[in-house]
Amino acid sequence: MEKRNTLLPIPSSIYLIRYCFLLLICTAVFINKAYAETPVASRIEGGNVIYYSALHGAFEAASGVSIDVPDEITLLSDIILNQVLHIPDGIHIQLLPDGNRTIQRGNYLIEYPLIWVSGDSSSLTLGKPGMEHEIIIDGGHGNGFPIFAHAPLIAVSGPDAKLIMYDGVFVQNNYNIGEVPSTSIYQNGGGIFIRTADNLHDRQAEFIMKGGIIRGNTNDVPTPLAVGGGVMSTGFGIFTMEGGAIMDNSARIGGGGVTLGGRGAFRKTGGIIYGSNAPGGYRNTATEGEGSPRFFSHALRIGLSAHPYFYIRSDTITKNEHLSYFGTPEGTGIIGEGDRWDTPQTILFRQRLRIVIIAIVILVLCFIVFMIIRKRSKVTSA
Repeated sequence: MEKRNTLLPIPSSIYLIRYCFLLLICTAVFINKAYAETPVASRIEGGNVIYYSALHGAFEAASGVSIDVPDEITLLSDIILNQVLHIPDGIHIQLLPDGNRTIQRGNYLIEYPLIWVSGDSSSLTLGKPGMEHEIIIDGGHGNGFPIFAHAPLIAVSGPDAKLIMYDGVFVQNNYNIGEVPSTSIYQNGGGIFIRTADNLHDRQAEFIMKGGIIRGNTNDVPTPLAVGGGVMSTGFGIFTMEGGAIMDNSARIGGGGVTLGGRGAFRKTGGIIYGSNAPGGYRNTATEGEGSPRFFSHALRIGLSAHPYFYIRSDTITKNEHLSYFGTPEGTGIIGEGDRWDTPQTILFRQRLRIVIIAIVILVLCFIVFMIIRKRSKVTSA
């Protein structure tokens, strides 16, 4: 029996190859067109709106000249990040949403923060006053498959660098287990970490919290640095709290809400830091638990460079409490506006002094009353 040739004739093969090639081109054009129609971010340059397929592209193209005149970048869709968003030297960016938007940590970005304000004299502003929509910076822990990171969500380290946060911004759900934690300029803390690079005490990095919420973050690194679940400031970093709330964060050793190193600064004129007396879902906690020799407070922990080594607060620090603390190169001190905080020793001295003064006043009053009674008794007897 004659064997059939199953191969296509040469002309038919050529047509099939051309057809497949044409189909491939059409598919690529369709995908690119669809991708271009759903960009991730946009910014305005020279009066024209420029769209970007990745938020990194928009950040790299930004050219904001000052913190008052930043380059506005609009986030157009929810994204998962697997690459750090750096703000380089002299660049000022304001990130805004066109709806409720989420930036989440990806499985391939666990060694660094999602956002790092690392540039000299750079700034990042999250949101704006009266913003209608939300920006959520999410660490991905608790969302299906939990993500364990080795860094906070946001780090601020550039000399004279600033991070500003408004209402409508959420920094949440980051779990830092840092395998090799150190006193780095980006690695510590659960939510936001501030430390000035190169320890330039005259050019301090600063986080200004005008509003928003920092919640659900954990610092559980396997060293004594497991402090500062919500915010950690050290190494000439400044944390200025004017509003918002720090809630439901935890740290293994202490300072579940906020921790300051011996050279970190803290100024509070508003906002709430929830403590051990707050309801569930609000209170910041130190997971070692009260009574442990390693327990150093739920709401706030300040590491001092001299005895008593720590100043702590476990109860809720309300909106009406205006507190200032500043560490200096020469030692530790308390400066700035608001109610002055003192070390426990000073507080104890003042309490004792108050008791002594009250006792003296009581003795003087008793002496006066005794003299009056004695004088009246003499008049009566006469």
